[in-house]
Amino acid sequence: VTTSGFAQRIVQGYASDSWFKDARNLEPYKQERGLWIRTDGERRQIVVPNDDLLRRDILARLHQDPLAGHVGVTRLVELARRNFWWSSLAQDAARFVQQCDDCQRSKPLSGKQAGLLQPLPIPVAPWESVSLDFVVGLPPSEGGNDAVLVMVDRLTKMVHLAPTTTSVTAEQTARLFFDNVVRLHGIPKSVISDRGPQFGGKFWASLGDLVNVRVNLSTAYHPQTDGQTERMNRTFGDMLRTYAGSNPRAWDTFLSAAEFAMNNAVNRSTGQSPFFLNYGFHPVVVAQYMCADTRHQHLERPLQLSTTTNGSERNRQIQILRSPVRYLRTAMSGI
Repeated sequence: VTTSGFAQRIVQGYASDSWFKDARNLEPYKQERGLWIRTDGERRQIVVPNDDLLRRDILARLHQDPLAGHVGVTRLVELARRNFWWSSLAQDAARFVQQCDDCQRSKPLSGKQAGLLQPLPIPVAPWESVSLDFVVGLPPSEGGNDAVLVMVDRLTKMVHLAPTTTSVTAEQTARLFFDNVVRLHGIPKSVISDRGPQFGGKFWASLGDLVNVRVNLSTAYHPQTDGQTERMNRTFGDMLRTYAGSNPRAWDTFLSAAEFAMNNAVNRSTGQSPFFLNYGFHPVVVAQYMCADTRHQHLERPLQLSTTTNGSERNRQIQILRSPVRYLRTAMSGI
């Protein structure tokens, strides 16, 4: 469905929905470009008329889009409410996910369960402490990869995914870490890992060569750590199988989309998306363009809905995360 098609269908839906014919119902809302806009705190949401097919199409774009990753019900509701509103949204989202063929075919990733919580210091800032793990046992891809290095910020739960092989060396692991963490976030103060020789002395020596300084980080071997990387691996595995579908040897071509989807979705342990906790705003995705102004195609732009930077709210959420009780609850809960 084109962006102009969504806007037109919503406006047409208003005309056929008796609820919008009662002026009293519309008093809390403002009309822009023919669309009724609801304000909910920082959010500006398009009010969607009672049209089952239209609502289903909106949910489909937010659930099945390459940057969405077939997220579950809670995350789908949160994604939809960033830009749209209707009273039965939560119920409709639950039914949509339950009926999604791709989701039903994707079985939960098997593997070891998180063990007892290991006490770890609470990070002060994003990317101060990073947990590392490898996802192995993947089918060899056409690109020659059969593993993924998973790098997770322990505070905000932002994740980076790097395709690699089970034969990766410590030196190669250091390069992956440099390209995916150091390049974007700087050198962390501590690294938590629960697997093997790739994170030994050669790793740090190689990383030091890359940054031209001796790296003397606090490192820890924590079997299962706090379980967050293991849970992240299961989430990632489920998502990757849905992406790859009938072409499992192409799984590594979907890593960037899977990473974006995981970072843009609300994390049930923090209550926010990793993207928001790192940058203070939500990224512009397909939802912002679904109802773009198409009267001048060369000037097409999204409605200003929920993309405004909110640094103070982001900082407040970071401080909440750093409270010992909240952090303990976050570490023990699922991703």
